[in-house]
Amino acid sequence: FGGVPLITDQTPDPVKNPLKRSSVSEVYDLIVSDFTEAAAKLPASWPSSPGKPTSGAAKGLLAKVYLTMATAPLNEIANYQKAADMALQVMQQGTYSLVTDIDEFFSLDNKYGTEMMWSFNSTADDPATDPQIWAPEILDGWGDASVNPLWEEQIPDQPRKSAYLITEVDGVHYTQWSTGARRPAVKKYLYIPQEDFDSYRSTANFPIIRYADVLLIFAEAENMAKGGPTQAAVDAINQVIDRANGYVDNPQHPKLTTAMTKEAFDAAVIEERNQELCFENDRWFDLVRKRLLREKNPEWEENFSEDDYLFPIPEVDLRLNKLLEQNPGYPVPATN
Repeated sequence: FGGVPLITDQTPDPVKNPLKRSSVSEVYDLIVSDFTEAAAKLPASWPSSPGKPTSGAAKGLLAKVYLTMATAPLNEIANYQKAADMALQVMQQGTYSLVTDIDEFFSLDNKYGTEMMWSFNSTADDPATDPQIWAPEILDGWGDASVNPLWEEQIPDQPRKSAYLITEVDGVHYTQWSTGARRPAVKKYLYIPQEDFDSYRSTANFPIIRYADVLLIFAEAENMAKGGPTQAAVDAINQVIDRANGYVDNPQHPKLTTAMTKEAFDAAVIEERNQELCFENDRWFDLVRKRLLREKNPEWEENFSEDDYLFPIPEVDLRLNKLLEQNPGYPVPATN
């Protein structure tokens, strides 16, 4: 939305005391303050209470905030180094690591493992959304979260693709499925017992921040802060690429090197984020902060506008709070 009214526990009743929109910079100042405090006060782990946020999770999210501040709309490039430094603290902490086998990361055995730093917690007495939303109709799902075939076709053949996507059932490719939409499906959140699926419940956790994300944050920030890929940046992203390939060389998805230009390495990191963090509510924010909406969505060309980088302020909020201003390119409700 851009800048929004800042409401904290010290703010008087915002209904009786309407607030103007604060600047984007002011909003981020509060976010940084909150995560800094959380990183200082949270414990490194919760041995008896798995799933609760830790100082490492706060640092990982703070690194992500700094990375976002270094890009659009603020473009405060000094934050690249802050993002790299904060991500490096997480990497050097020794608490987190990638799950070695890509097929095992989203299994229930690893929902509190070394990679899932913090997630939306799902338990038997408080399950996640019905798992049928992820499954295609041919597997008795609802097909709500089907995958764009054009996107799937761009993903190289590798263990990660088969771990994260359903592209065939019983050896039959999705283009030949006999029921439902002939589209790929999301596999990440279907590593649950068949009994749970049949009972319309899921105890799979949905990531908020995980270690692979931190490695990619560091790789991007380190490259941009140093003016080109350092060995540390290359090593970080190659951990993710190597696991995706099953630890074998893959000509379709080669590891990165320090010989790359800053621009080429940066583009490769963003694409790695696209493939590794798919269906984790991350891609939109990368496209917005890197100003890639038109480049990555050429079908938008005809009606694309820079105004598309912000959502409209909801009409109900504009009516209730006359101090709010609508974002450019969107209608303002009539006053009569």
